[in-house]
Amino acid sequence: MPASPAVTASAAAAAAAASAPLALKSNGLAAQLARQGAHWIEQAAASTRHSIVVLLDTASVRDWWRGEIQNPQERARLASILLAIFGTLLPAIVIEWIARRLLRRSRVAIAERREQREAELARAQDDEADTQAQADANAEAAQAAQAAGVPAAQSGDVAQVSTAGVPAAAARTSDTAAAPAAVVVPAAGSPTAAGVEQHIKQARSQRHAAAHWTLLQRLPLAALQLLLRLLPLVVFVAAASALMSVLAEDGTPQDRALSTLIDTYVLCRAIVIACGFFLQPDAPALRLLRMRDRWAIVIQRWVVWIVSAIGGGAAFIEIALALGLSESAHTALVKLVALAGHVLLSLMILQCRKPVAEVIRSRARDSSNPVRLVGEGFVDLWTGVAIFVVMALWFVWALDVQNGYRTLLHLGGISVAVLIGARVVSIIVFGALSRLFHAEEDEGRSLVHQRAYRYYPLVRSVVYLVITLATVMILLQVWHVDVWQFFAVGTIGHRLASALVTIFVAAVIALLVWEAANVSVERRLARWTESGDLLRAARLRTLLPMLRSVLFAVIALVVVLTGLSELGVNTAPLLASASIFGVALGFGSQKLVQDFITGMFLLMENAMQVGDWVTLAGVSGTVEYLSIRTVRLRGGDGSLYTVPFSSVSTVNNTNRGLGNAAVKVSIVYGADLDLAIDTLKEIGASLREDAQFKDGILSDFAYWGVDAVDGASLTLSGQVQCRDSARWGVQREFNRRIFERFNERGIAIANPQRSVLAPENGQLPVAQLNARGEPQDDGADDERDADAHHGVRGASGTRGARDANEQDSSGNRGSGAKPN
Repeated sequence: MPASPAVTASAAAAAAAASAPLALKSNGLAAQLARQGAHWIEQAAASTRHSIVVLLDTASVRDWWRGEIQNPQERARLASILLAIFGTLLPAIVIEWIARRLLRRSRVAIAERREQREAELARAQDDEADTQAQADANAEAAQAAQAAGVPAAQSGDVAQVSTAGVPAAAARTSDTAAAPAAVVVPAAGSPTAAGVEQHIKQARSQRHAAAHWTLLQRLPLAALQLLLRLLPLVVFVAAASALMSVLAEDGTPQDRALSTLIDTYVLCRAIVIACGFFLQPDAPALRLLRMRDRWAIVIQRWVVWIVSAIGGGAAFIEIALALGLSESAHTALVKLVALAGHVLLSLMILQCRKPVAEVIRSRARDSSNPVRLVGEGFVDLWTGVAIFVVMALWFVWALDVQNGYRTLLHLGGISVAVLIGARVVSIIVFGALSRLFHAEEDEGRSLVHQRAYRYYPLVRSVVYLVITLATVMILLQVWHVDVWQFFAVGTIGHRLASALVTIFVAAVIALLVWEAANVSVERRLARWTESGDLLRAARLRTLLPMLRSVLFAVIALVVVLTGLSELGVNTAPLLASASIFGVALGFGSQKLVQDFITGMFLLMENAMQVGDWVTLAGVSGTVEYLSIRTVRLRGGDGSLYTVPFSSVSTVNNTNRGLGNAAVKVSIVYGADLDLAIDTLKEIGASLREDAQFKDGILSDFAYWGVDAVDGASLTLSGQVQCRDSARWGVQREFNRRIFERFNERGIAIANPQRSVLAPENGQLPVAQLNARGEPQDDGADDERDADAHHGVRGASGTRGARDANEQDSSGNRGSGAKPN
């Protein structure tokens, strides 16, 4: 009988499959992953079926309850348990309520005291803000009036502020419309935009500092209120324990039921009190979480509902278990109670989605661009993510994963305690940091405080990172993840942690050295500026960029080499390469290095300053610009000289406190020497009395004597000691008065281009000198004029006589009259 077509096709397919190569290897990675995935899916399906069966096992609960009701003995035991519960818990709860009422006045007084303190601070801040706003308004009005060309006195009423906080000028009309003010938007990357961004960051840091300091100030009174709330709970425990010892014997169902109920009540009350410690719904001035009053009340109410539902259900289940409830029924009831708690928590998340979204959005707005993008994207997703996590936790237990929900509840309770402790520690640490860095008045800050305040955001971020890492590590340890083993001695974690700590310490020390140097320099600059020593301050500011660069290079080199060494990088080749490069650079830039070194020492020694008249490297001029490598001089003819410091060996500076006005005058033979000396002294005295020059003269005219005697004149010399800024003015005025006074008194000033030859006995045999020191002659006036312009040449006389010649500067000889 022939085979059917279907059988033939199946056989052909089987043969083709046998002959074809396998798509997956028998023990390949893909095959292993497929088998493992199938195993996990099978386990999850089995757990789900078992959990659903247990969850729907209401028959065992119904049978247990029917047995408790129908059996007289069970009814009697249930009645005795209920009697013990009411006889123990009801009086204890009443006593606790009385204790709460007695302590309520103290709690209210603490809250009112803190509210009064914060009200006073708020009023002080409002007054300060109003004053600052008034000052800003006045400044803006003055600027607007100046820009519009209106006198400030006429525009001052713009700055008036009404009691409602609205400018009074806004309600006033004017005949002429004011020109609209131009709104200037700083461009990105401009100095104005950078200043605005820096101002925003500083304001944000100040807000954070003020908030943390406020939380730290609230913490002691909040802790005192926590103690007052815990005292009634302690009273309840003491009363319940005393009544339980009377109404229930050890080991009985009554004792087990009462112990379970007391533990559950204490745990639920502790959770509510701990939540109230942070939320403080009835005392906003003591709240340790920054949120509005409405949401604090809502969250506290939800916490009470969730704790009451879970606590009441757990208490009922434990009593039923003590009365003989089956294990499967107990598991089903526990899962139902847990599901109710997770559902209530999800509903609370839904109600609080808006305020949490606002917090996430504000935090993201204050962060950097990547964090901002992630935060803005998470705003709309956080509700679904949170609800998924909450419900996933219930499914974790419902599917019998990781030893059930009891372990999860235990670990969750410890985790909540760890988070609460982390929050308290963060409040204390951040409050202390804000107190350390924050100052009430900017004017009252010292220089160290001002520079340290710049690092407040960085320090706060580092402390926040440390607290977060410590909290995460403790939580991992609680959840049985042994993170400390990773940092055991001899492990890579220990080496990494040691390297990071060393690098961090090196960076902190480098930062301290850097800031100490900057503070020292700025204090010196401030001291010199306040004392009026502006020149030294300017010189130090000239050197400051180079000194900072050198210090930064040294510090950065030390820190980088320390970090590389700690990370296991061999720094010897790097140092050798740097040394070779440094030697080559030194040989190739000797003059440049010499310029820098010489310039640095010249500036440190205050050899010259801008505005000084100096002579160096063979050129003279006024110092116009000083750098670390060159100096620019402006010569007397307007030329600009750029002189590298390497070519400077000597500096002649005429502006260093003293400038002596040199006086030198030559008179002719025959002039009255004593009269000339007296005239010079009179001129010096008159200059000291002159209001225009007396402030620049330091001493009287000092006559030194006859400085030189030559064939044409007698040279008198002296000086007037002056300030360096008054030297040339005094010297020029002295010379002008010499010309006037000598002309008035007939004292002839010698012509440096005329020579007079006298005989051996010192007498002129023929020519006589007149009052002006000129030879007298019987010739006409034209001959004397010729003598004055072309010189005089005398005739030869006896053996001891010599000719009296006069030569002009060009060397031409003129003929004059011979002496008689």
